[in-house]
Amino acid sequence: MELTFDHKRFDDLTLRELYAVLQLRDEVFVVGQKITAEPEVDGLDPQCVHVMGRNPAGRLVTTARLFMDESPIVVGRVAVANSAQRRGVGTQMMRYVHDIIGDRPARLSAQAHLESWYAGLGWIAYGDPYFEANIPHQGMKRPGQG
Repeated sequence: MELTFDHKRFDDLTLRELYAVLQLRDEVFVVGQKITAEPEVDGLDPQCVHVMGRNPAGRLVTTARLFMDESPIVVGRVAVANSAQRRGVGTQMMRYVHDIIGDRPARLSAQAHLESWYAGLGWIAYGDPYFEANIPHQGMKRPGQG
């Protein structure tokens, strides 16, 4: 599936873009994974750059948020629509994220079943596994390239 990507700071999102991002995250995390222990809308989105990947019909099918002012950069809320999973969409999105990050170091909290997928994209596991929202997770880092 060929996607088009862009990214914007929170204040530059249109209302429709913000709605689509929140709707997709709700579909993936709250409805699909039954994560209700912590609020999906957590008040941190205004600090982030939001990555958006759209299919040829213009529908948002993948998103992530980046805390670009952190060091290392923090990647979070990586979501792929259920209808687009296992079709290379997440890989395309993470490559776009890598382009944004450039040579800066980054970290993320990966769901444990995705650890090897992230490792294939150059991320390295660190620390012990832990539970977040009652789901096993693993800390992952991407060393700076410079």
